[in-house]
Amino acid sequence: MSQGTKEITCIICPNGCHIQVSETEDGELDIQGATCKRGIEYAGQEFREPKRMLLTTVRIENGILPVLPVRSNVPIPKEKIFEAVQYVSGVAAQAPIKMGDVIVADLFGLGVDVIASRDMEAKSE
Repeated sequence: MSQGTKEITCIICPNGCHIQVSETEDGELDIQGATCKRGIEYAGQEFREPKRMLLTTVRIENGILPVLPVRSNVPIPKEKIFEAVQYVSGVAAQAPIKMGDVIVADLFGLGVDVIASRDMEAKSE
C-alpha cells in the first residue's frame, strides 16, 4: 500500500471485503475491492470520517441493578468515543427508566442522544 492508502475490512455484509481507499490529488476517493454499492459507501465514510456507536453504562439511583446500559442513538465521530465515555461515566440516572429514554440529550452538541438500552425498575422498599 502506498502512503495515504488505507485498507478497510467492510462490515456491512458477511462478505467482509478488503477494500483499499486512497484520495486522489483532486480530492476524489479511489476505492478498490468493494463488491457492492453499500461497501463503497461504507469505505468512503470510514476513510473520511469514521464513526462508531457509543456503548457504555451509567450509574442508576434507586434501580434494581447498580448500572444501566446505554448507547448513542446514532454513531458518533470515532475521535469523540473516549471523551464521550468519560463524560457519560459521570452521569447518574434515576429509576424507573424505560428502554429508549434519553439519558444525555445532544451529547457535545453533535445532535446525538445517549439512550437507555433496557428498562430498569425502581427498587421496591
